[in-house]
Amino acid sequence: MAECADSDQDQPGDAAPVATSAGNARKDVPVPLQSLQGAAGSWWARLRAVMGVLLLLAMASVVWAFGYWEPRLLPIRVIEVTGELHHHSSRLLEDIIGQRLRGGILTADLGDLKSAAESLPWVGRASLRRVWPDRLQVQIEERRPIARWNTDQLITAEGVVFHPGAGLIPAGLPVLEGDDQHAKEVVRRYQQWRDELMRAGHLIQALSVDARGDWRIKLVMGTDLRLGTTAVEERLARFIASAPQLEAAGQPLAVDLRYSNGFAVKWAPGTDSVDRAHTDRSARSGNRG
Repeated sequence: MAECADSDQDQPGDAAPVATSAGNARKDVPVPLQSLQGAAGSWWARLRAVMGVLLLLAMASVVWAFGYWEPRLLPIRVIEVTGELHHHSSRLLEDIIGQRLRGGILTADLGDLKSAAESLPWVGRASLRRVWPDRLQVQIEERRPIARWNTDQLITAEGVVFHPGAGLIPAGLPVLEGDDQHAKEVVRRYQQWRDELMRAGHLIQALSVDARGDWRIKLVMGTDLRLGTTAVEERLARFIASAPQLEAAGQPLAVDLRYSNGFAVKWAPGTDSVDRAHTDRSARSGNRG
């Protein structure tokens, strides 16, 4: 009967006590949501970094392949030089540009090739154009000097000074002299005074200005004009107005216009003494300055 009583106590559904030891107990520890999000974000960041590196490598490979194959597949085979050339041959320009040429019809650096062409002394401006599929057109404008500058250089109407090379200075040009920093002013005054004197029947052989700003003009007829440092426009106008009277009196070798109201004249030998004395008296009024 005692055994029956024991079986009645073990009814289905009743929790049977389980003996556990403290060392074998299992505990569930909750993981914070922020930790899961941080791990996922770190994984995506690493993935993006890897993909970025791969993308850069792919782009670099494409650029390298393009730079390697483009000159071989699309080379520039013809360099065509046009323009009014007098001092540099088209062959020389083709060689200069060909030596600097890098790349094919698509990748050639036209700016660098332009600089190469314009490095030649007589080339004032070069323009380049690609012509598909393998031609490079080069249009050249040569410099046009209007005068010799100092000893062995030339100057353009824009005041650009350049060295033409040994034995390449054209004959018959007037001579302009001064510091390079005053080149634009000298050539501007030359062109202005050239036109004014031509209307009076005179041509300029030389024009100079020294470090003090003292202007001098040498005429083709042999007359030396001293204009000084101030009021040079008015002084030149004074000479032009008096030129007929001076020429009627004889051949002036030098006219010093550095006076406030007149000028002094040095005459060539053989000038009539009466006319020369009259002209000198009328011209020497005022103080020199």
